[in-house]
Amino acid sequence: MPRLQFNTGIETNIFLSRERDDARYFRHGYCYGEPDHLPYHWDQKDFDETHFVLKGKIHLVVEDAAGRSIVLEAVEGEHIYLPAGYAYTLEATGVAYTFFWTSGPSPKVGVADAADYSRELRALRISETGGL
Repeated sequence: MPRLQFNTGIETNIFLSRERDDARYFRHGYCYGEPDHLPYHWDQKDFDETHFVLKGKIHLVVEDAAGRSIVLEAVEGEHIYLPAGYAYTLEATGVAYTFFWTSGPSPKVGVADAADYSRELRALRISETGGL
């Protein structure tokens, strides 16, 4: 699957998506972070997400609508639940990591902040299914 760069040293690939698989309720992928990647920030308004750490350690700063923040960390074999309605920043931990993520529901608009990546996924659907 193609990779989408979130920031320098951090990227993902989405292997189950609305664009490629017509998945309405879930999106699945892997995220890969280098030990010194730049932070990746997103506002999670309309979907829930989970991260299951396969290798390394992840460090997330979570901020609510009132500006209060907490830190969530997980290491290999641990799981984090990230509900909608919060702002998240994935920060470097000094070690490389890989985590499996899932999110849902799968927004109809696709990967809104990465139109080129959405087109790439749609093209894979057409080429792999013969145009279905």
